[in-house]
Amino acid sequence: MSSARGLPEAVSRPTPHARGAESSESGRTADTVATVDETKGQAEESGESDPHKASRRFPDLLRKRHRERGTTAGRDLDAIEMVTHLTRLVARLVQDFEQSVHRPLGSTWAGFRILNVLWIFGEVDQQEIERLSGNSKASVSSALMTLENRGLIERHRDPKDRRRLVVRLTAAGRGELEKAIASQTERERAWTRVLSNAEIRQLIVLLSKVVNQPRPE
Repeated sequence: MSSARGLPEAVSRPTPHARGAESSESGRTADTVATVDETKGQAEESGESDPHKASRRFPDLLRKRHRERGTTAGRDLDAIEMVTHLTRLVARLVQDFEQSVHRPLGSTWAGFRILNVLWIFGEVDQQEIERLSGNSKASVSSALMTLENRGLIERHRDPKDRRRLVVRLTAAGRGELEKAIASQTERERAWTRVLSNAEIRQLIVLLSKVVNQPRPE
């Protein structure tokens, strides 16, 4: 997943301090992978089956593979693992929200995000919805048509600039959004139950720092 992102393949002439850090990192990774393999063997011997075992092993094995291809800097390996965890988490959250919240309401994750944007910002230029909701152009186009057919949104031309198509939430859309928010809040509470209040606040600060930066060159 991360290997295609053009991360450095090697660190030339590492300093003694860097070599020590890399050695420690290598030892940590090797020990972790060995422990995971040992646990896997014990589970197989006892007949236990865990459908998530392979996905839990993925980050450690990913580190191992990147080290084999020459990525040895601890910070690069940490960045790879962090992005891997984030992308896996997003995929799991979206899948869970779709199945547990939005499909039962006859909606989609993309539709919910659009309704949420309109609730927060009021009337929004249709071309801005893609950026604000984080959905693709095709996804936005399809979701808007479905939402409009269900009477959850309205689209009209801006009287001051007829080129602009403006989208707004209807009363029915607001009611639908309220139901979705209530259900999704329950799922969000369930997913974050493993964290303390302080950990949640710290994670918010760190994620905000990453997500709100300009696109790196």
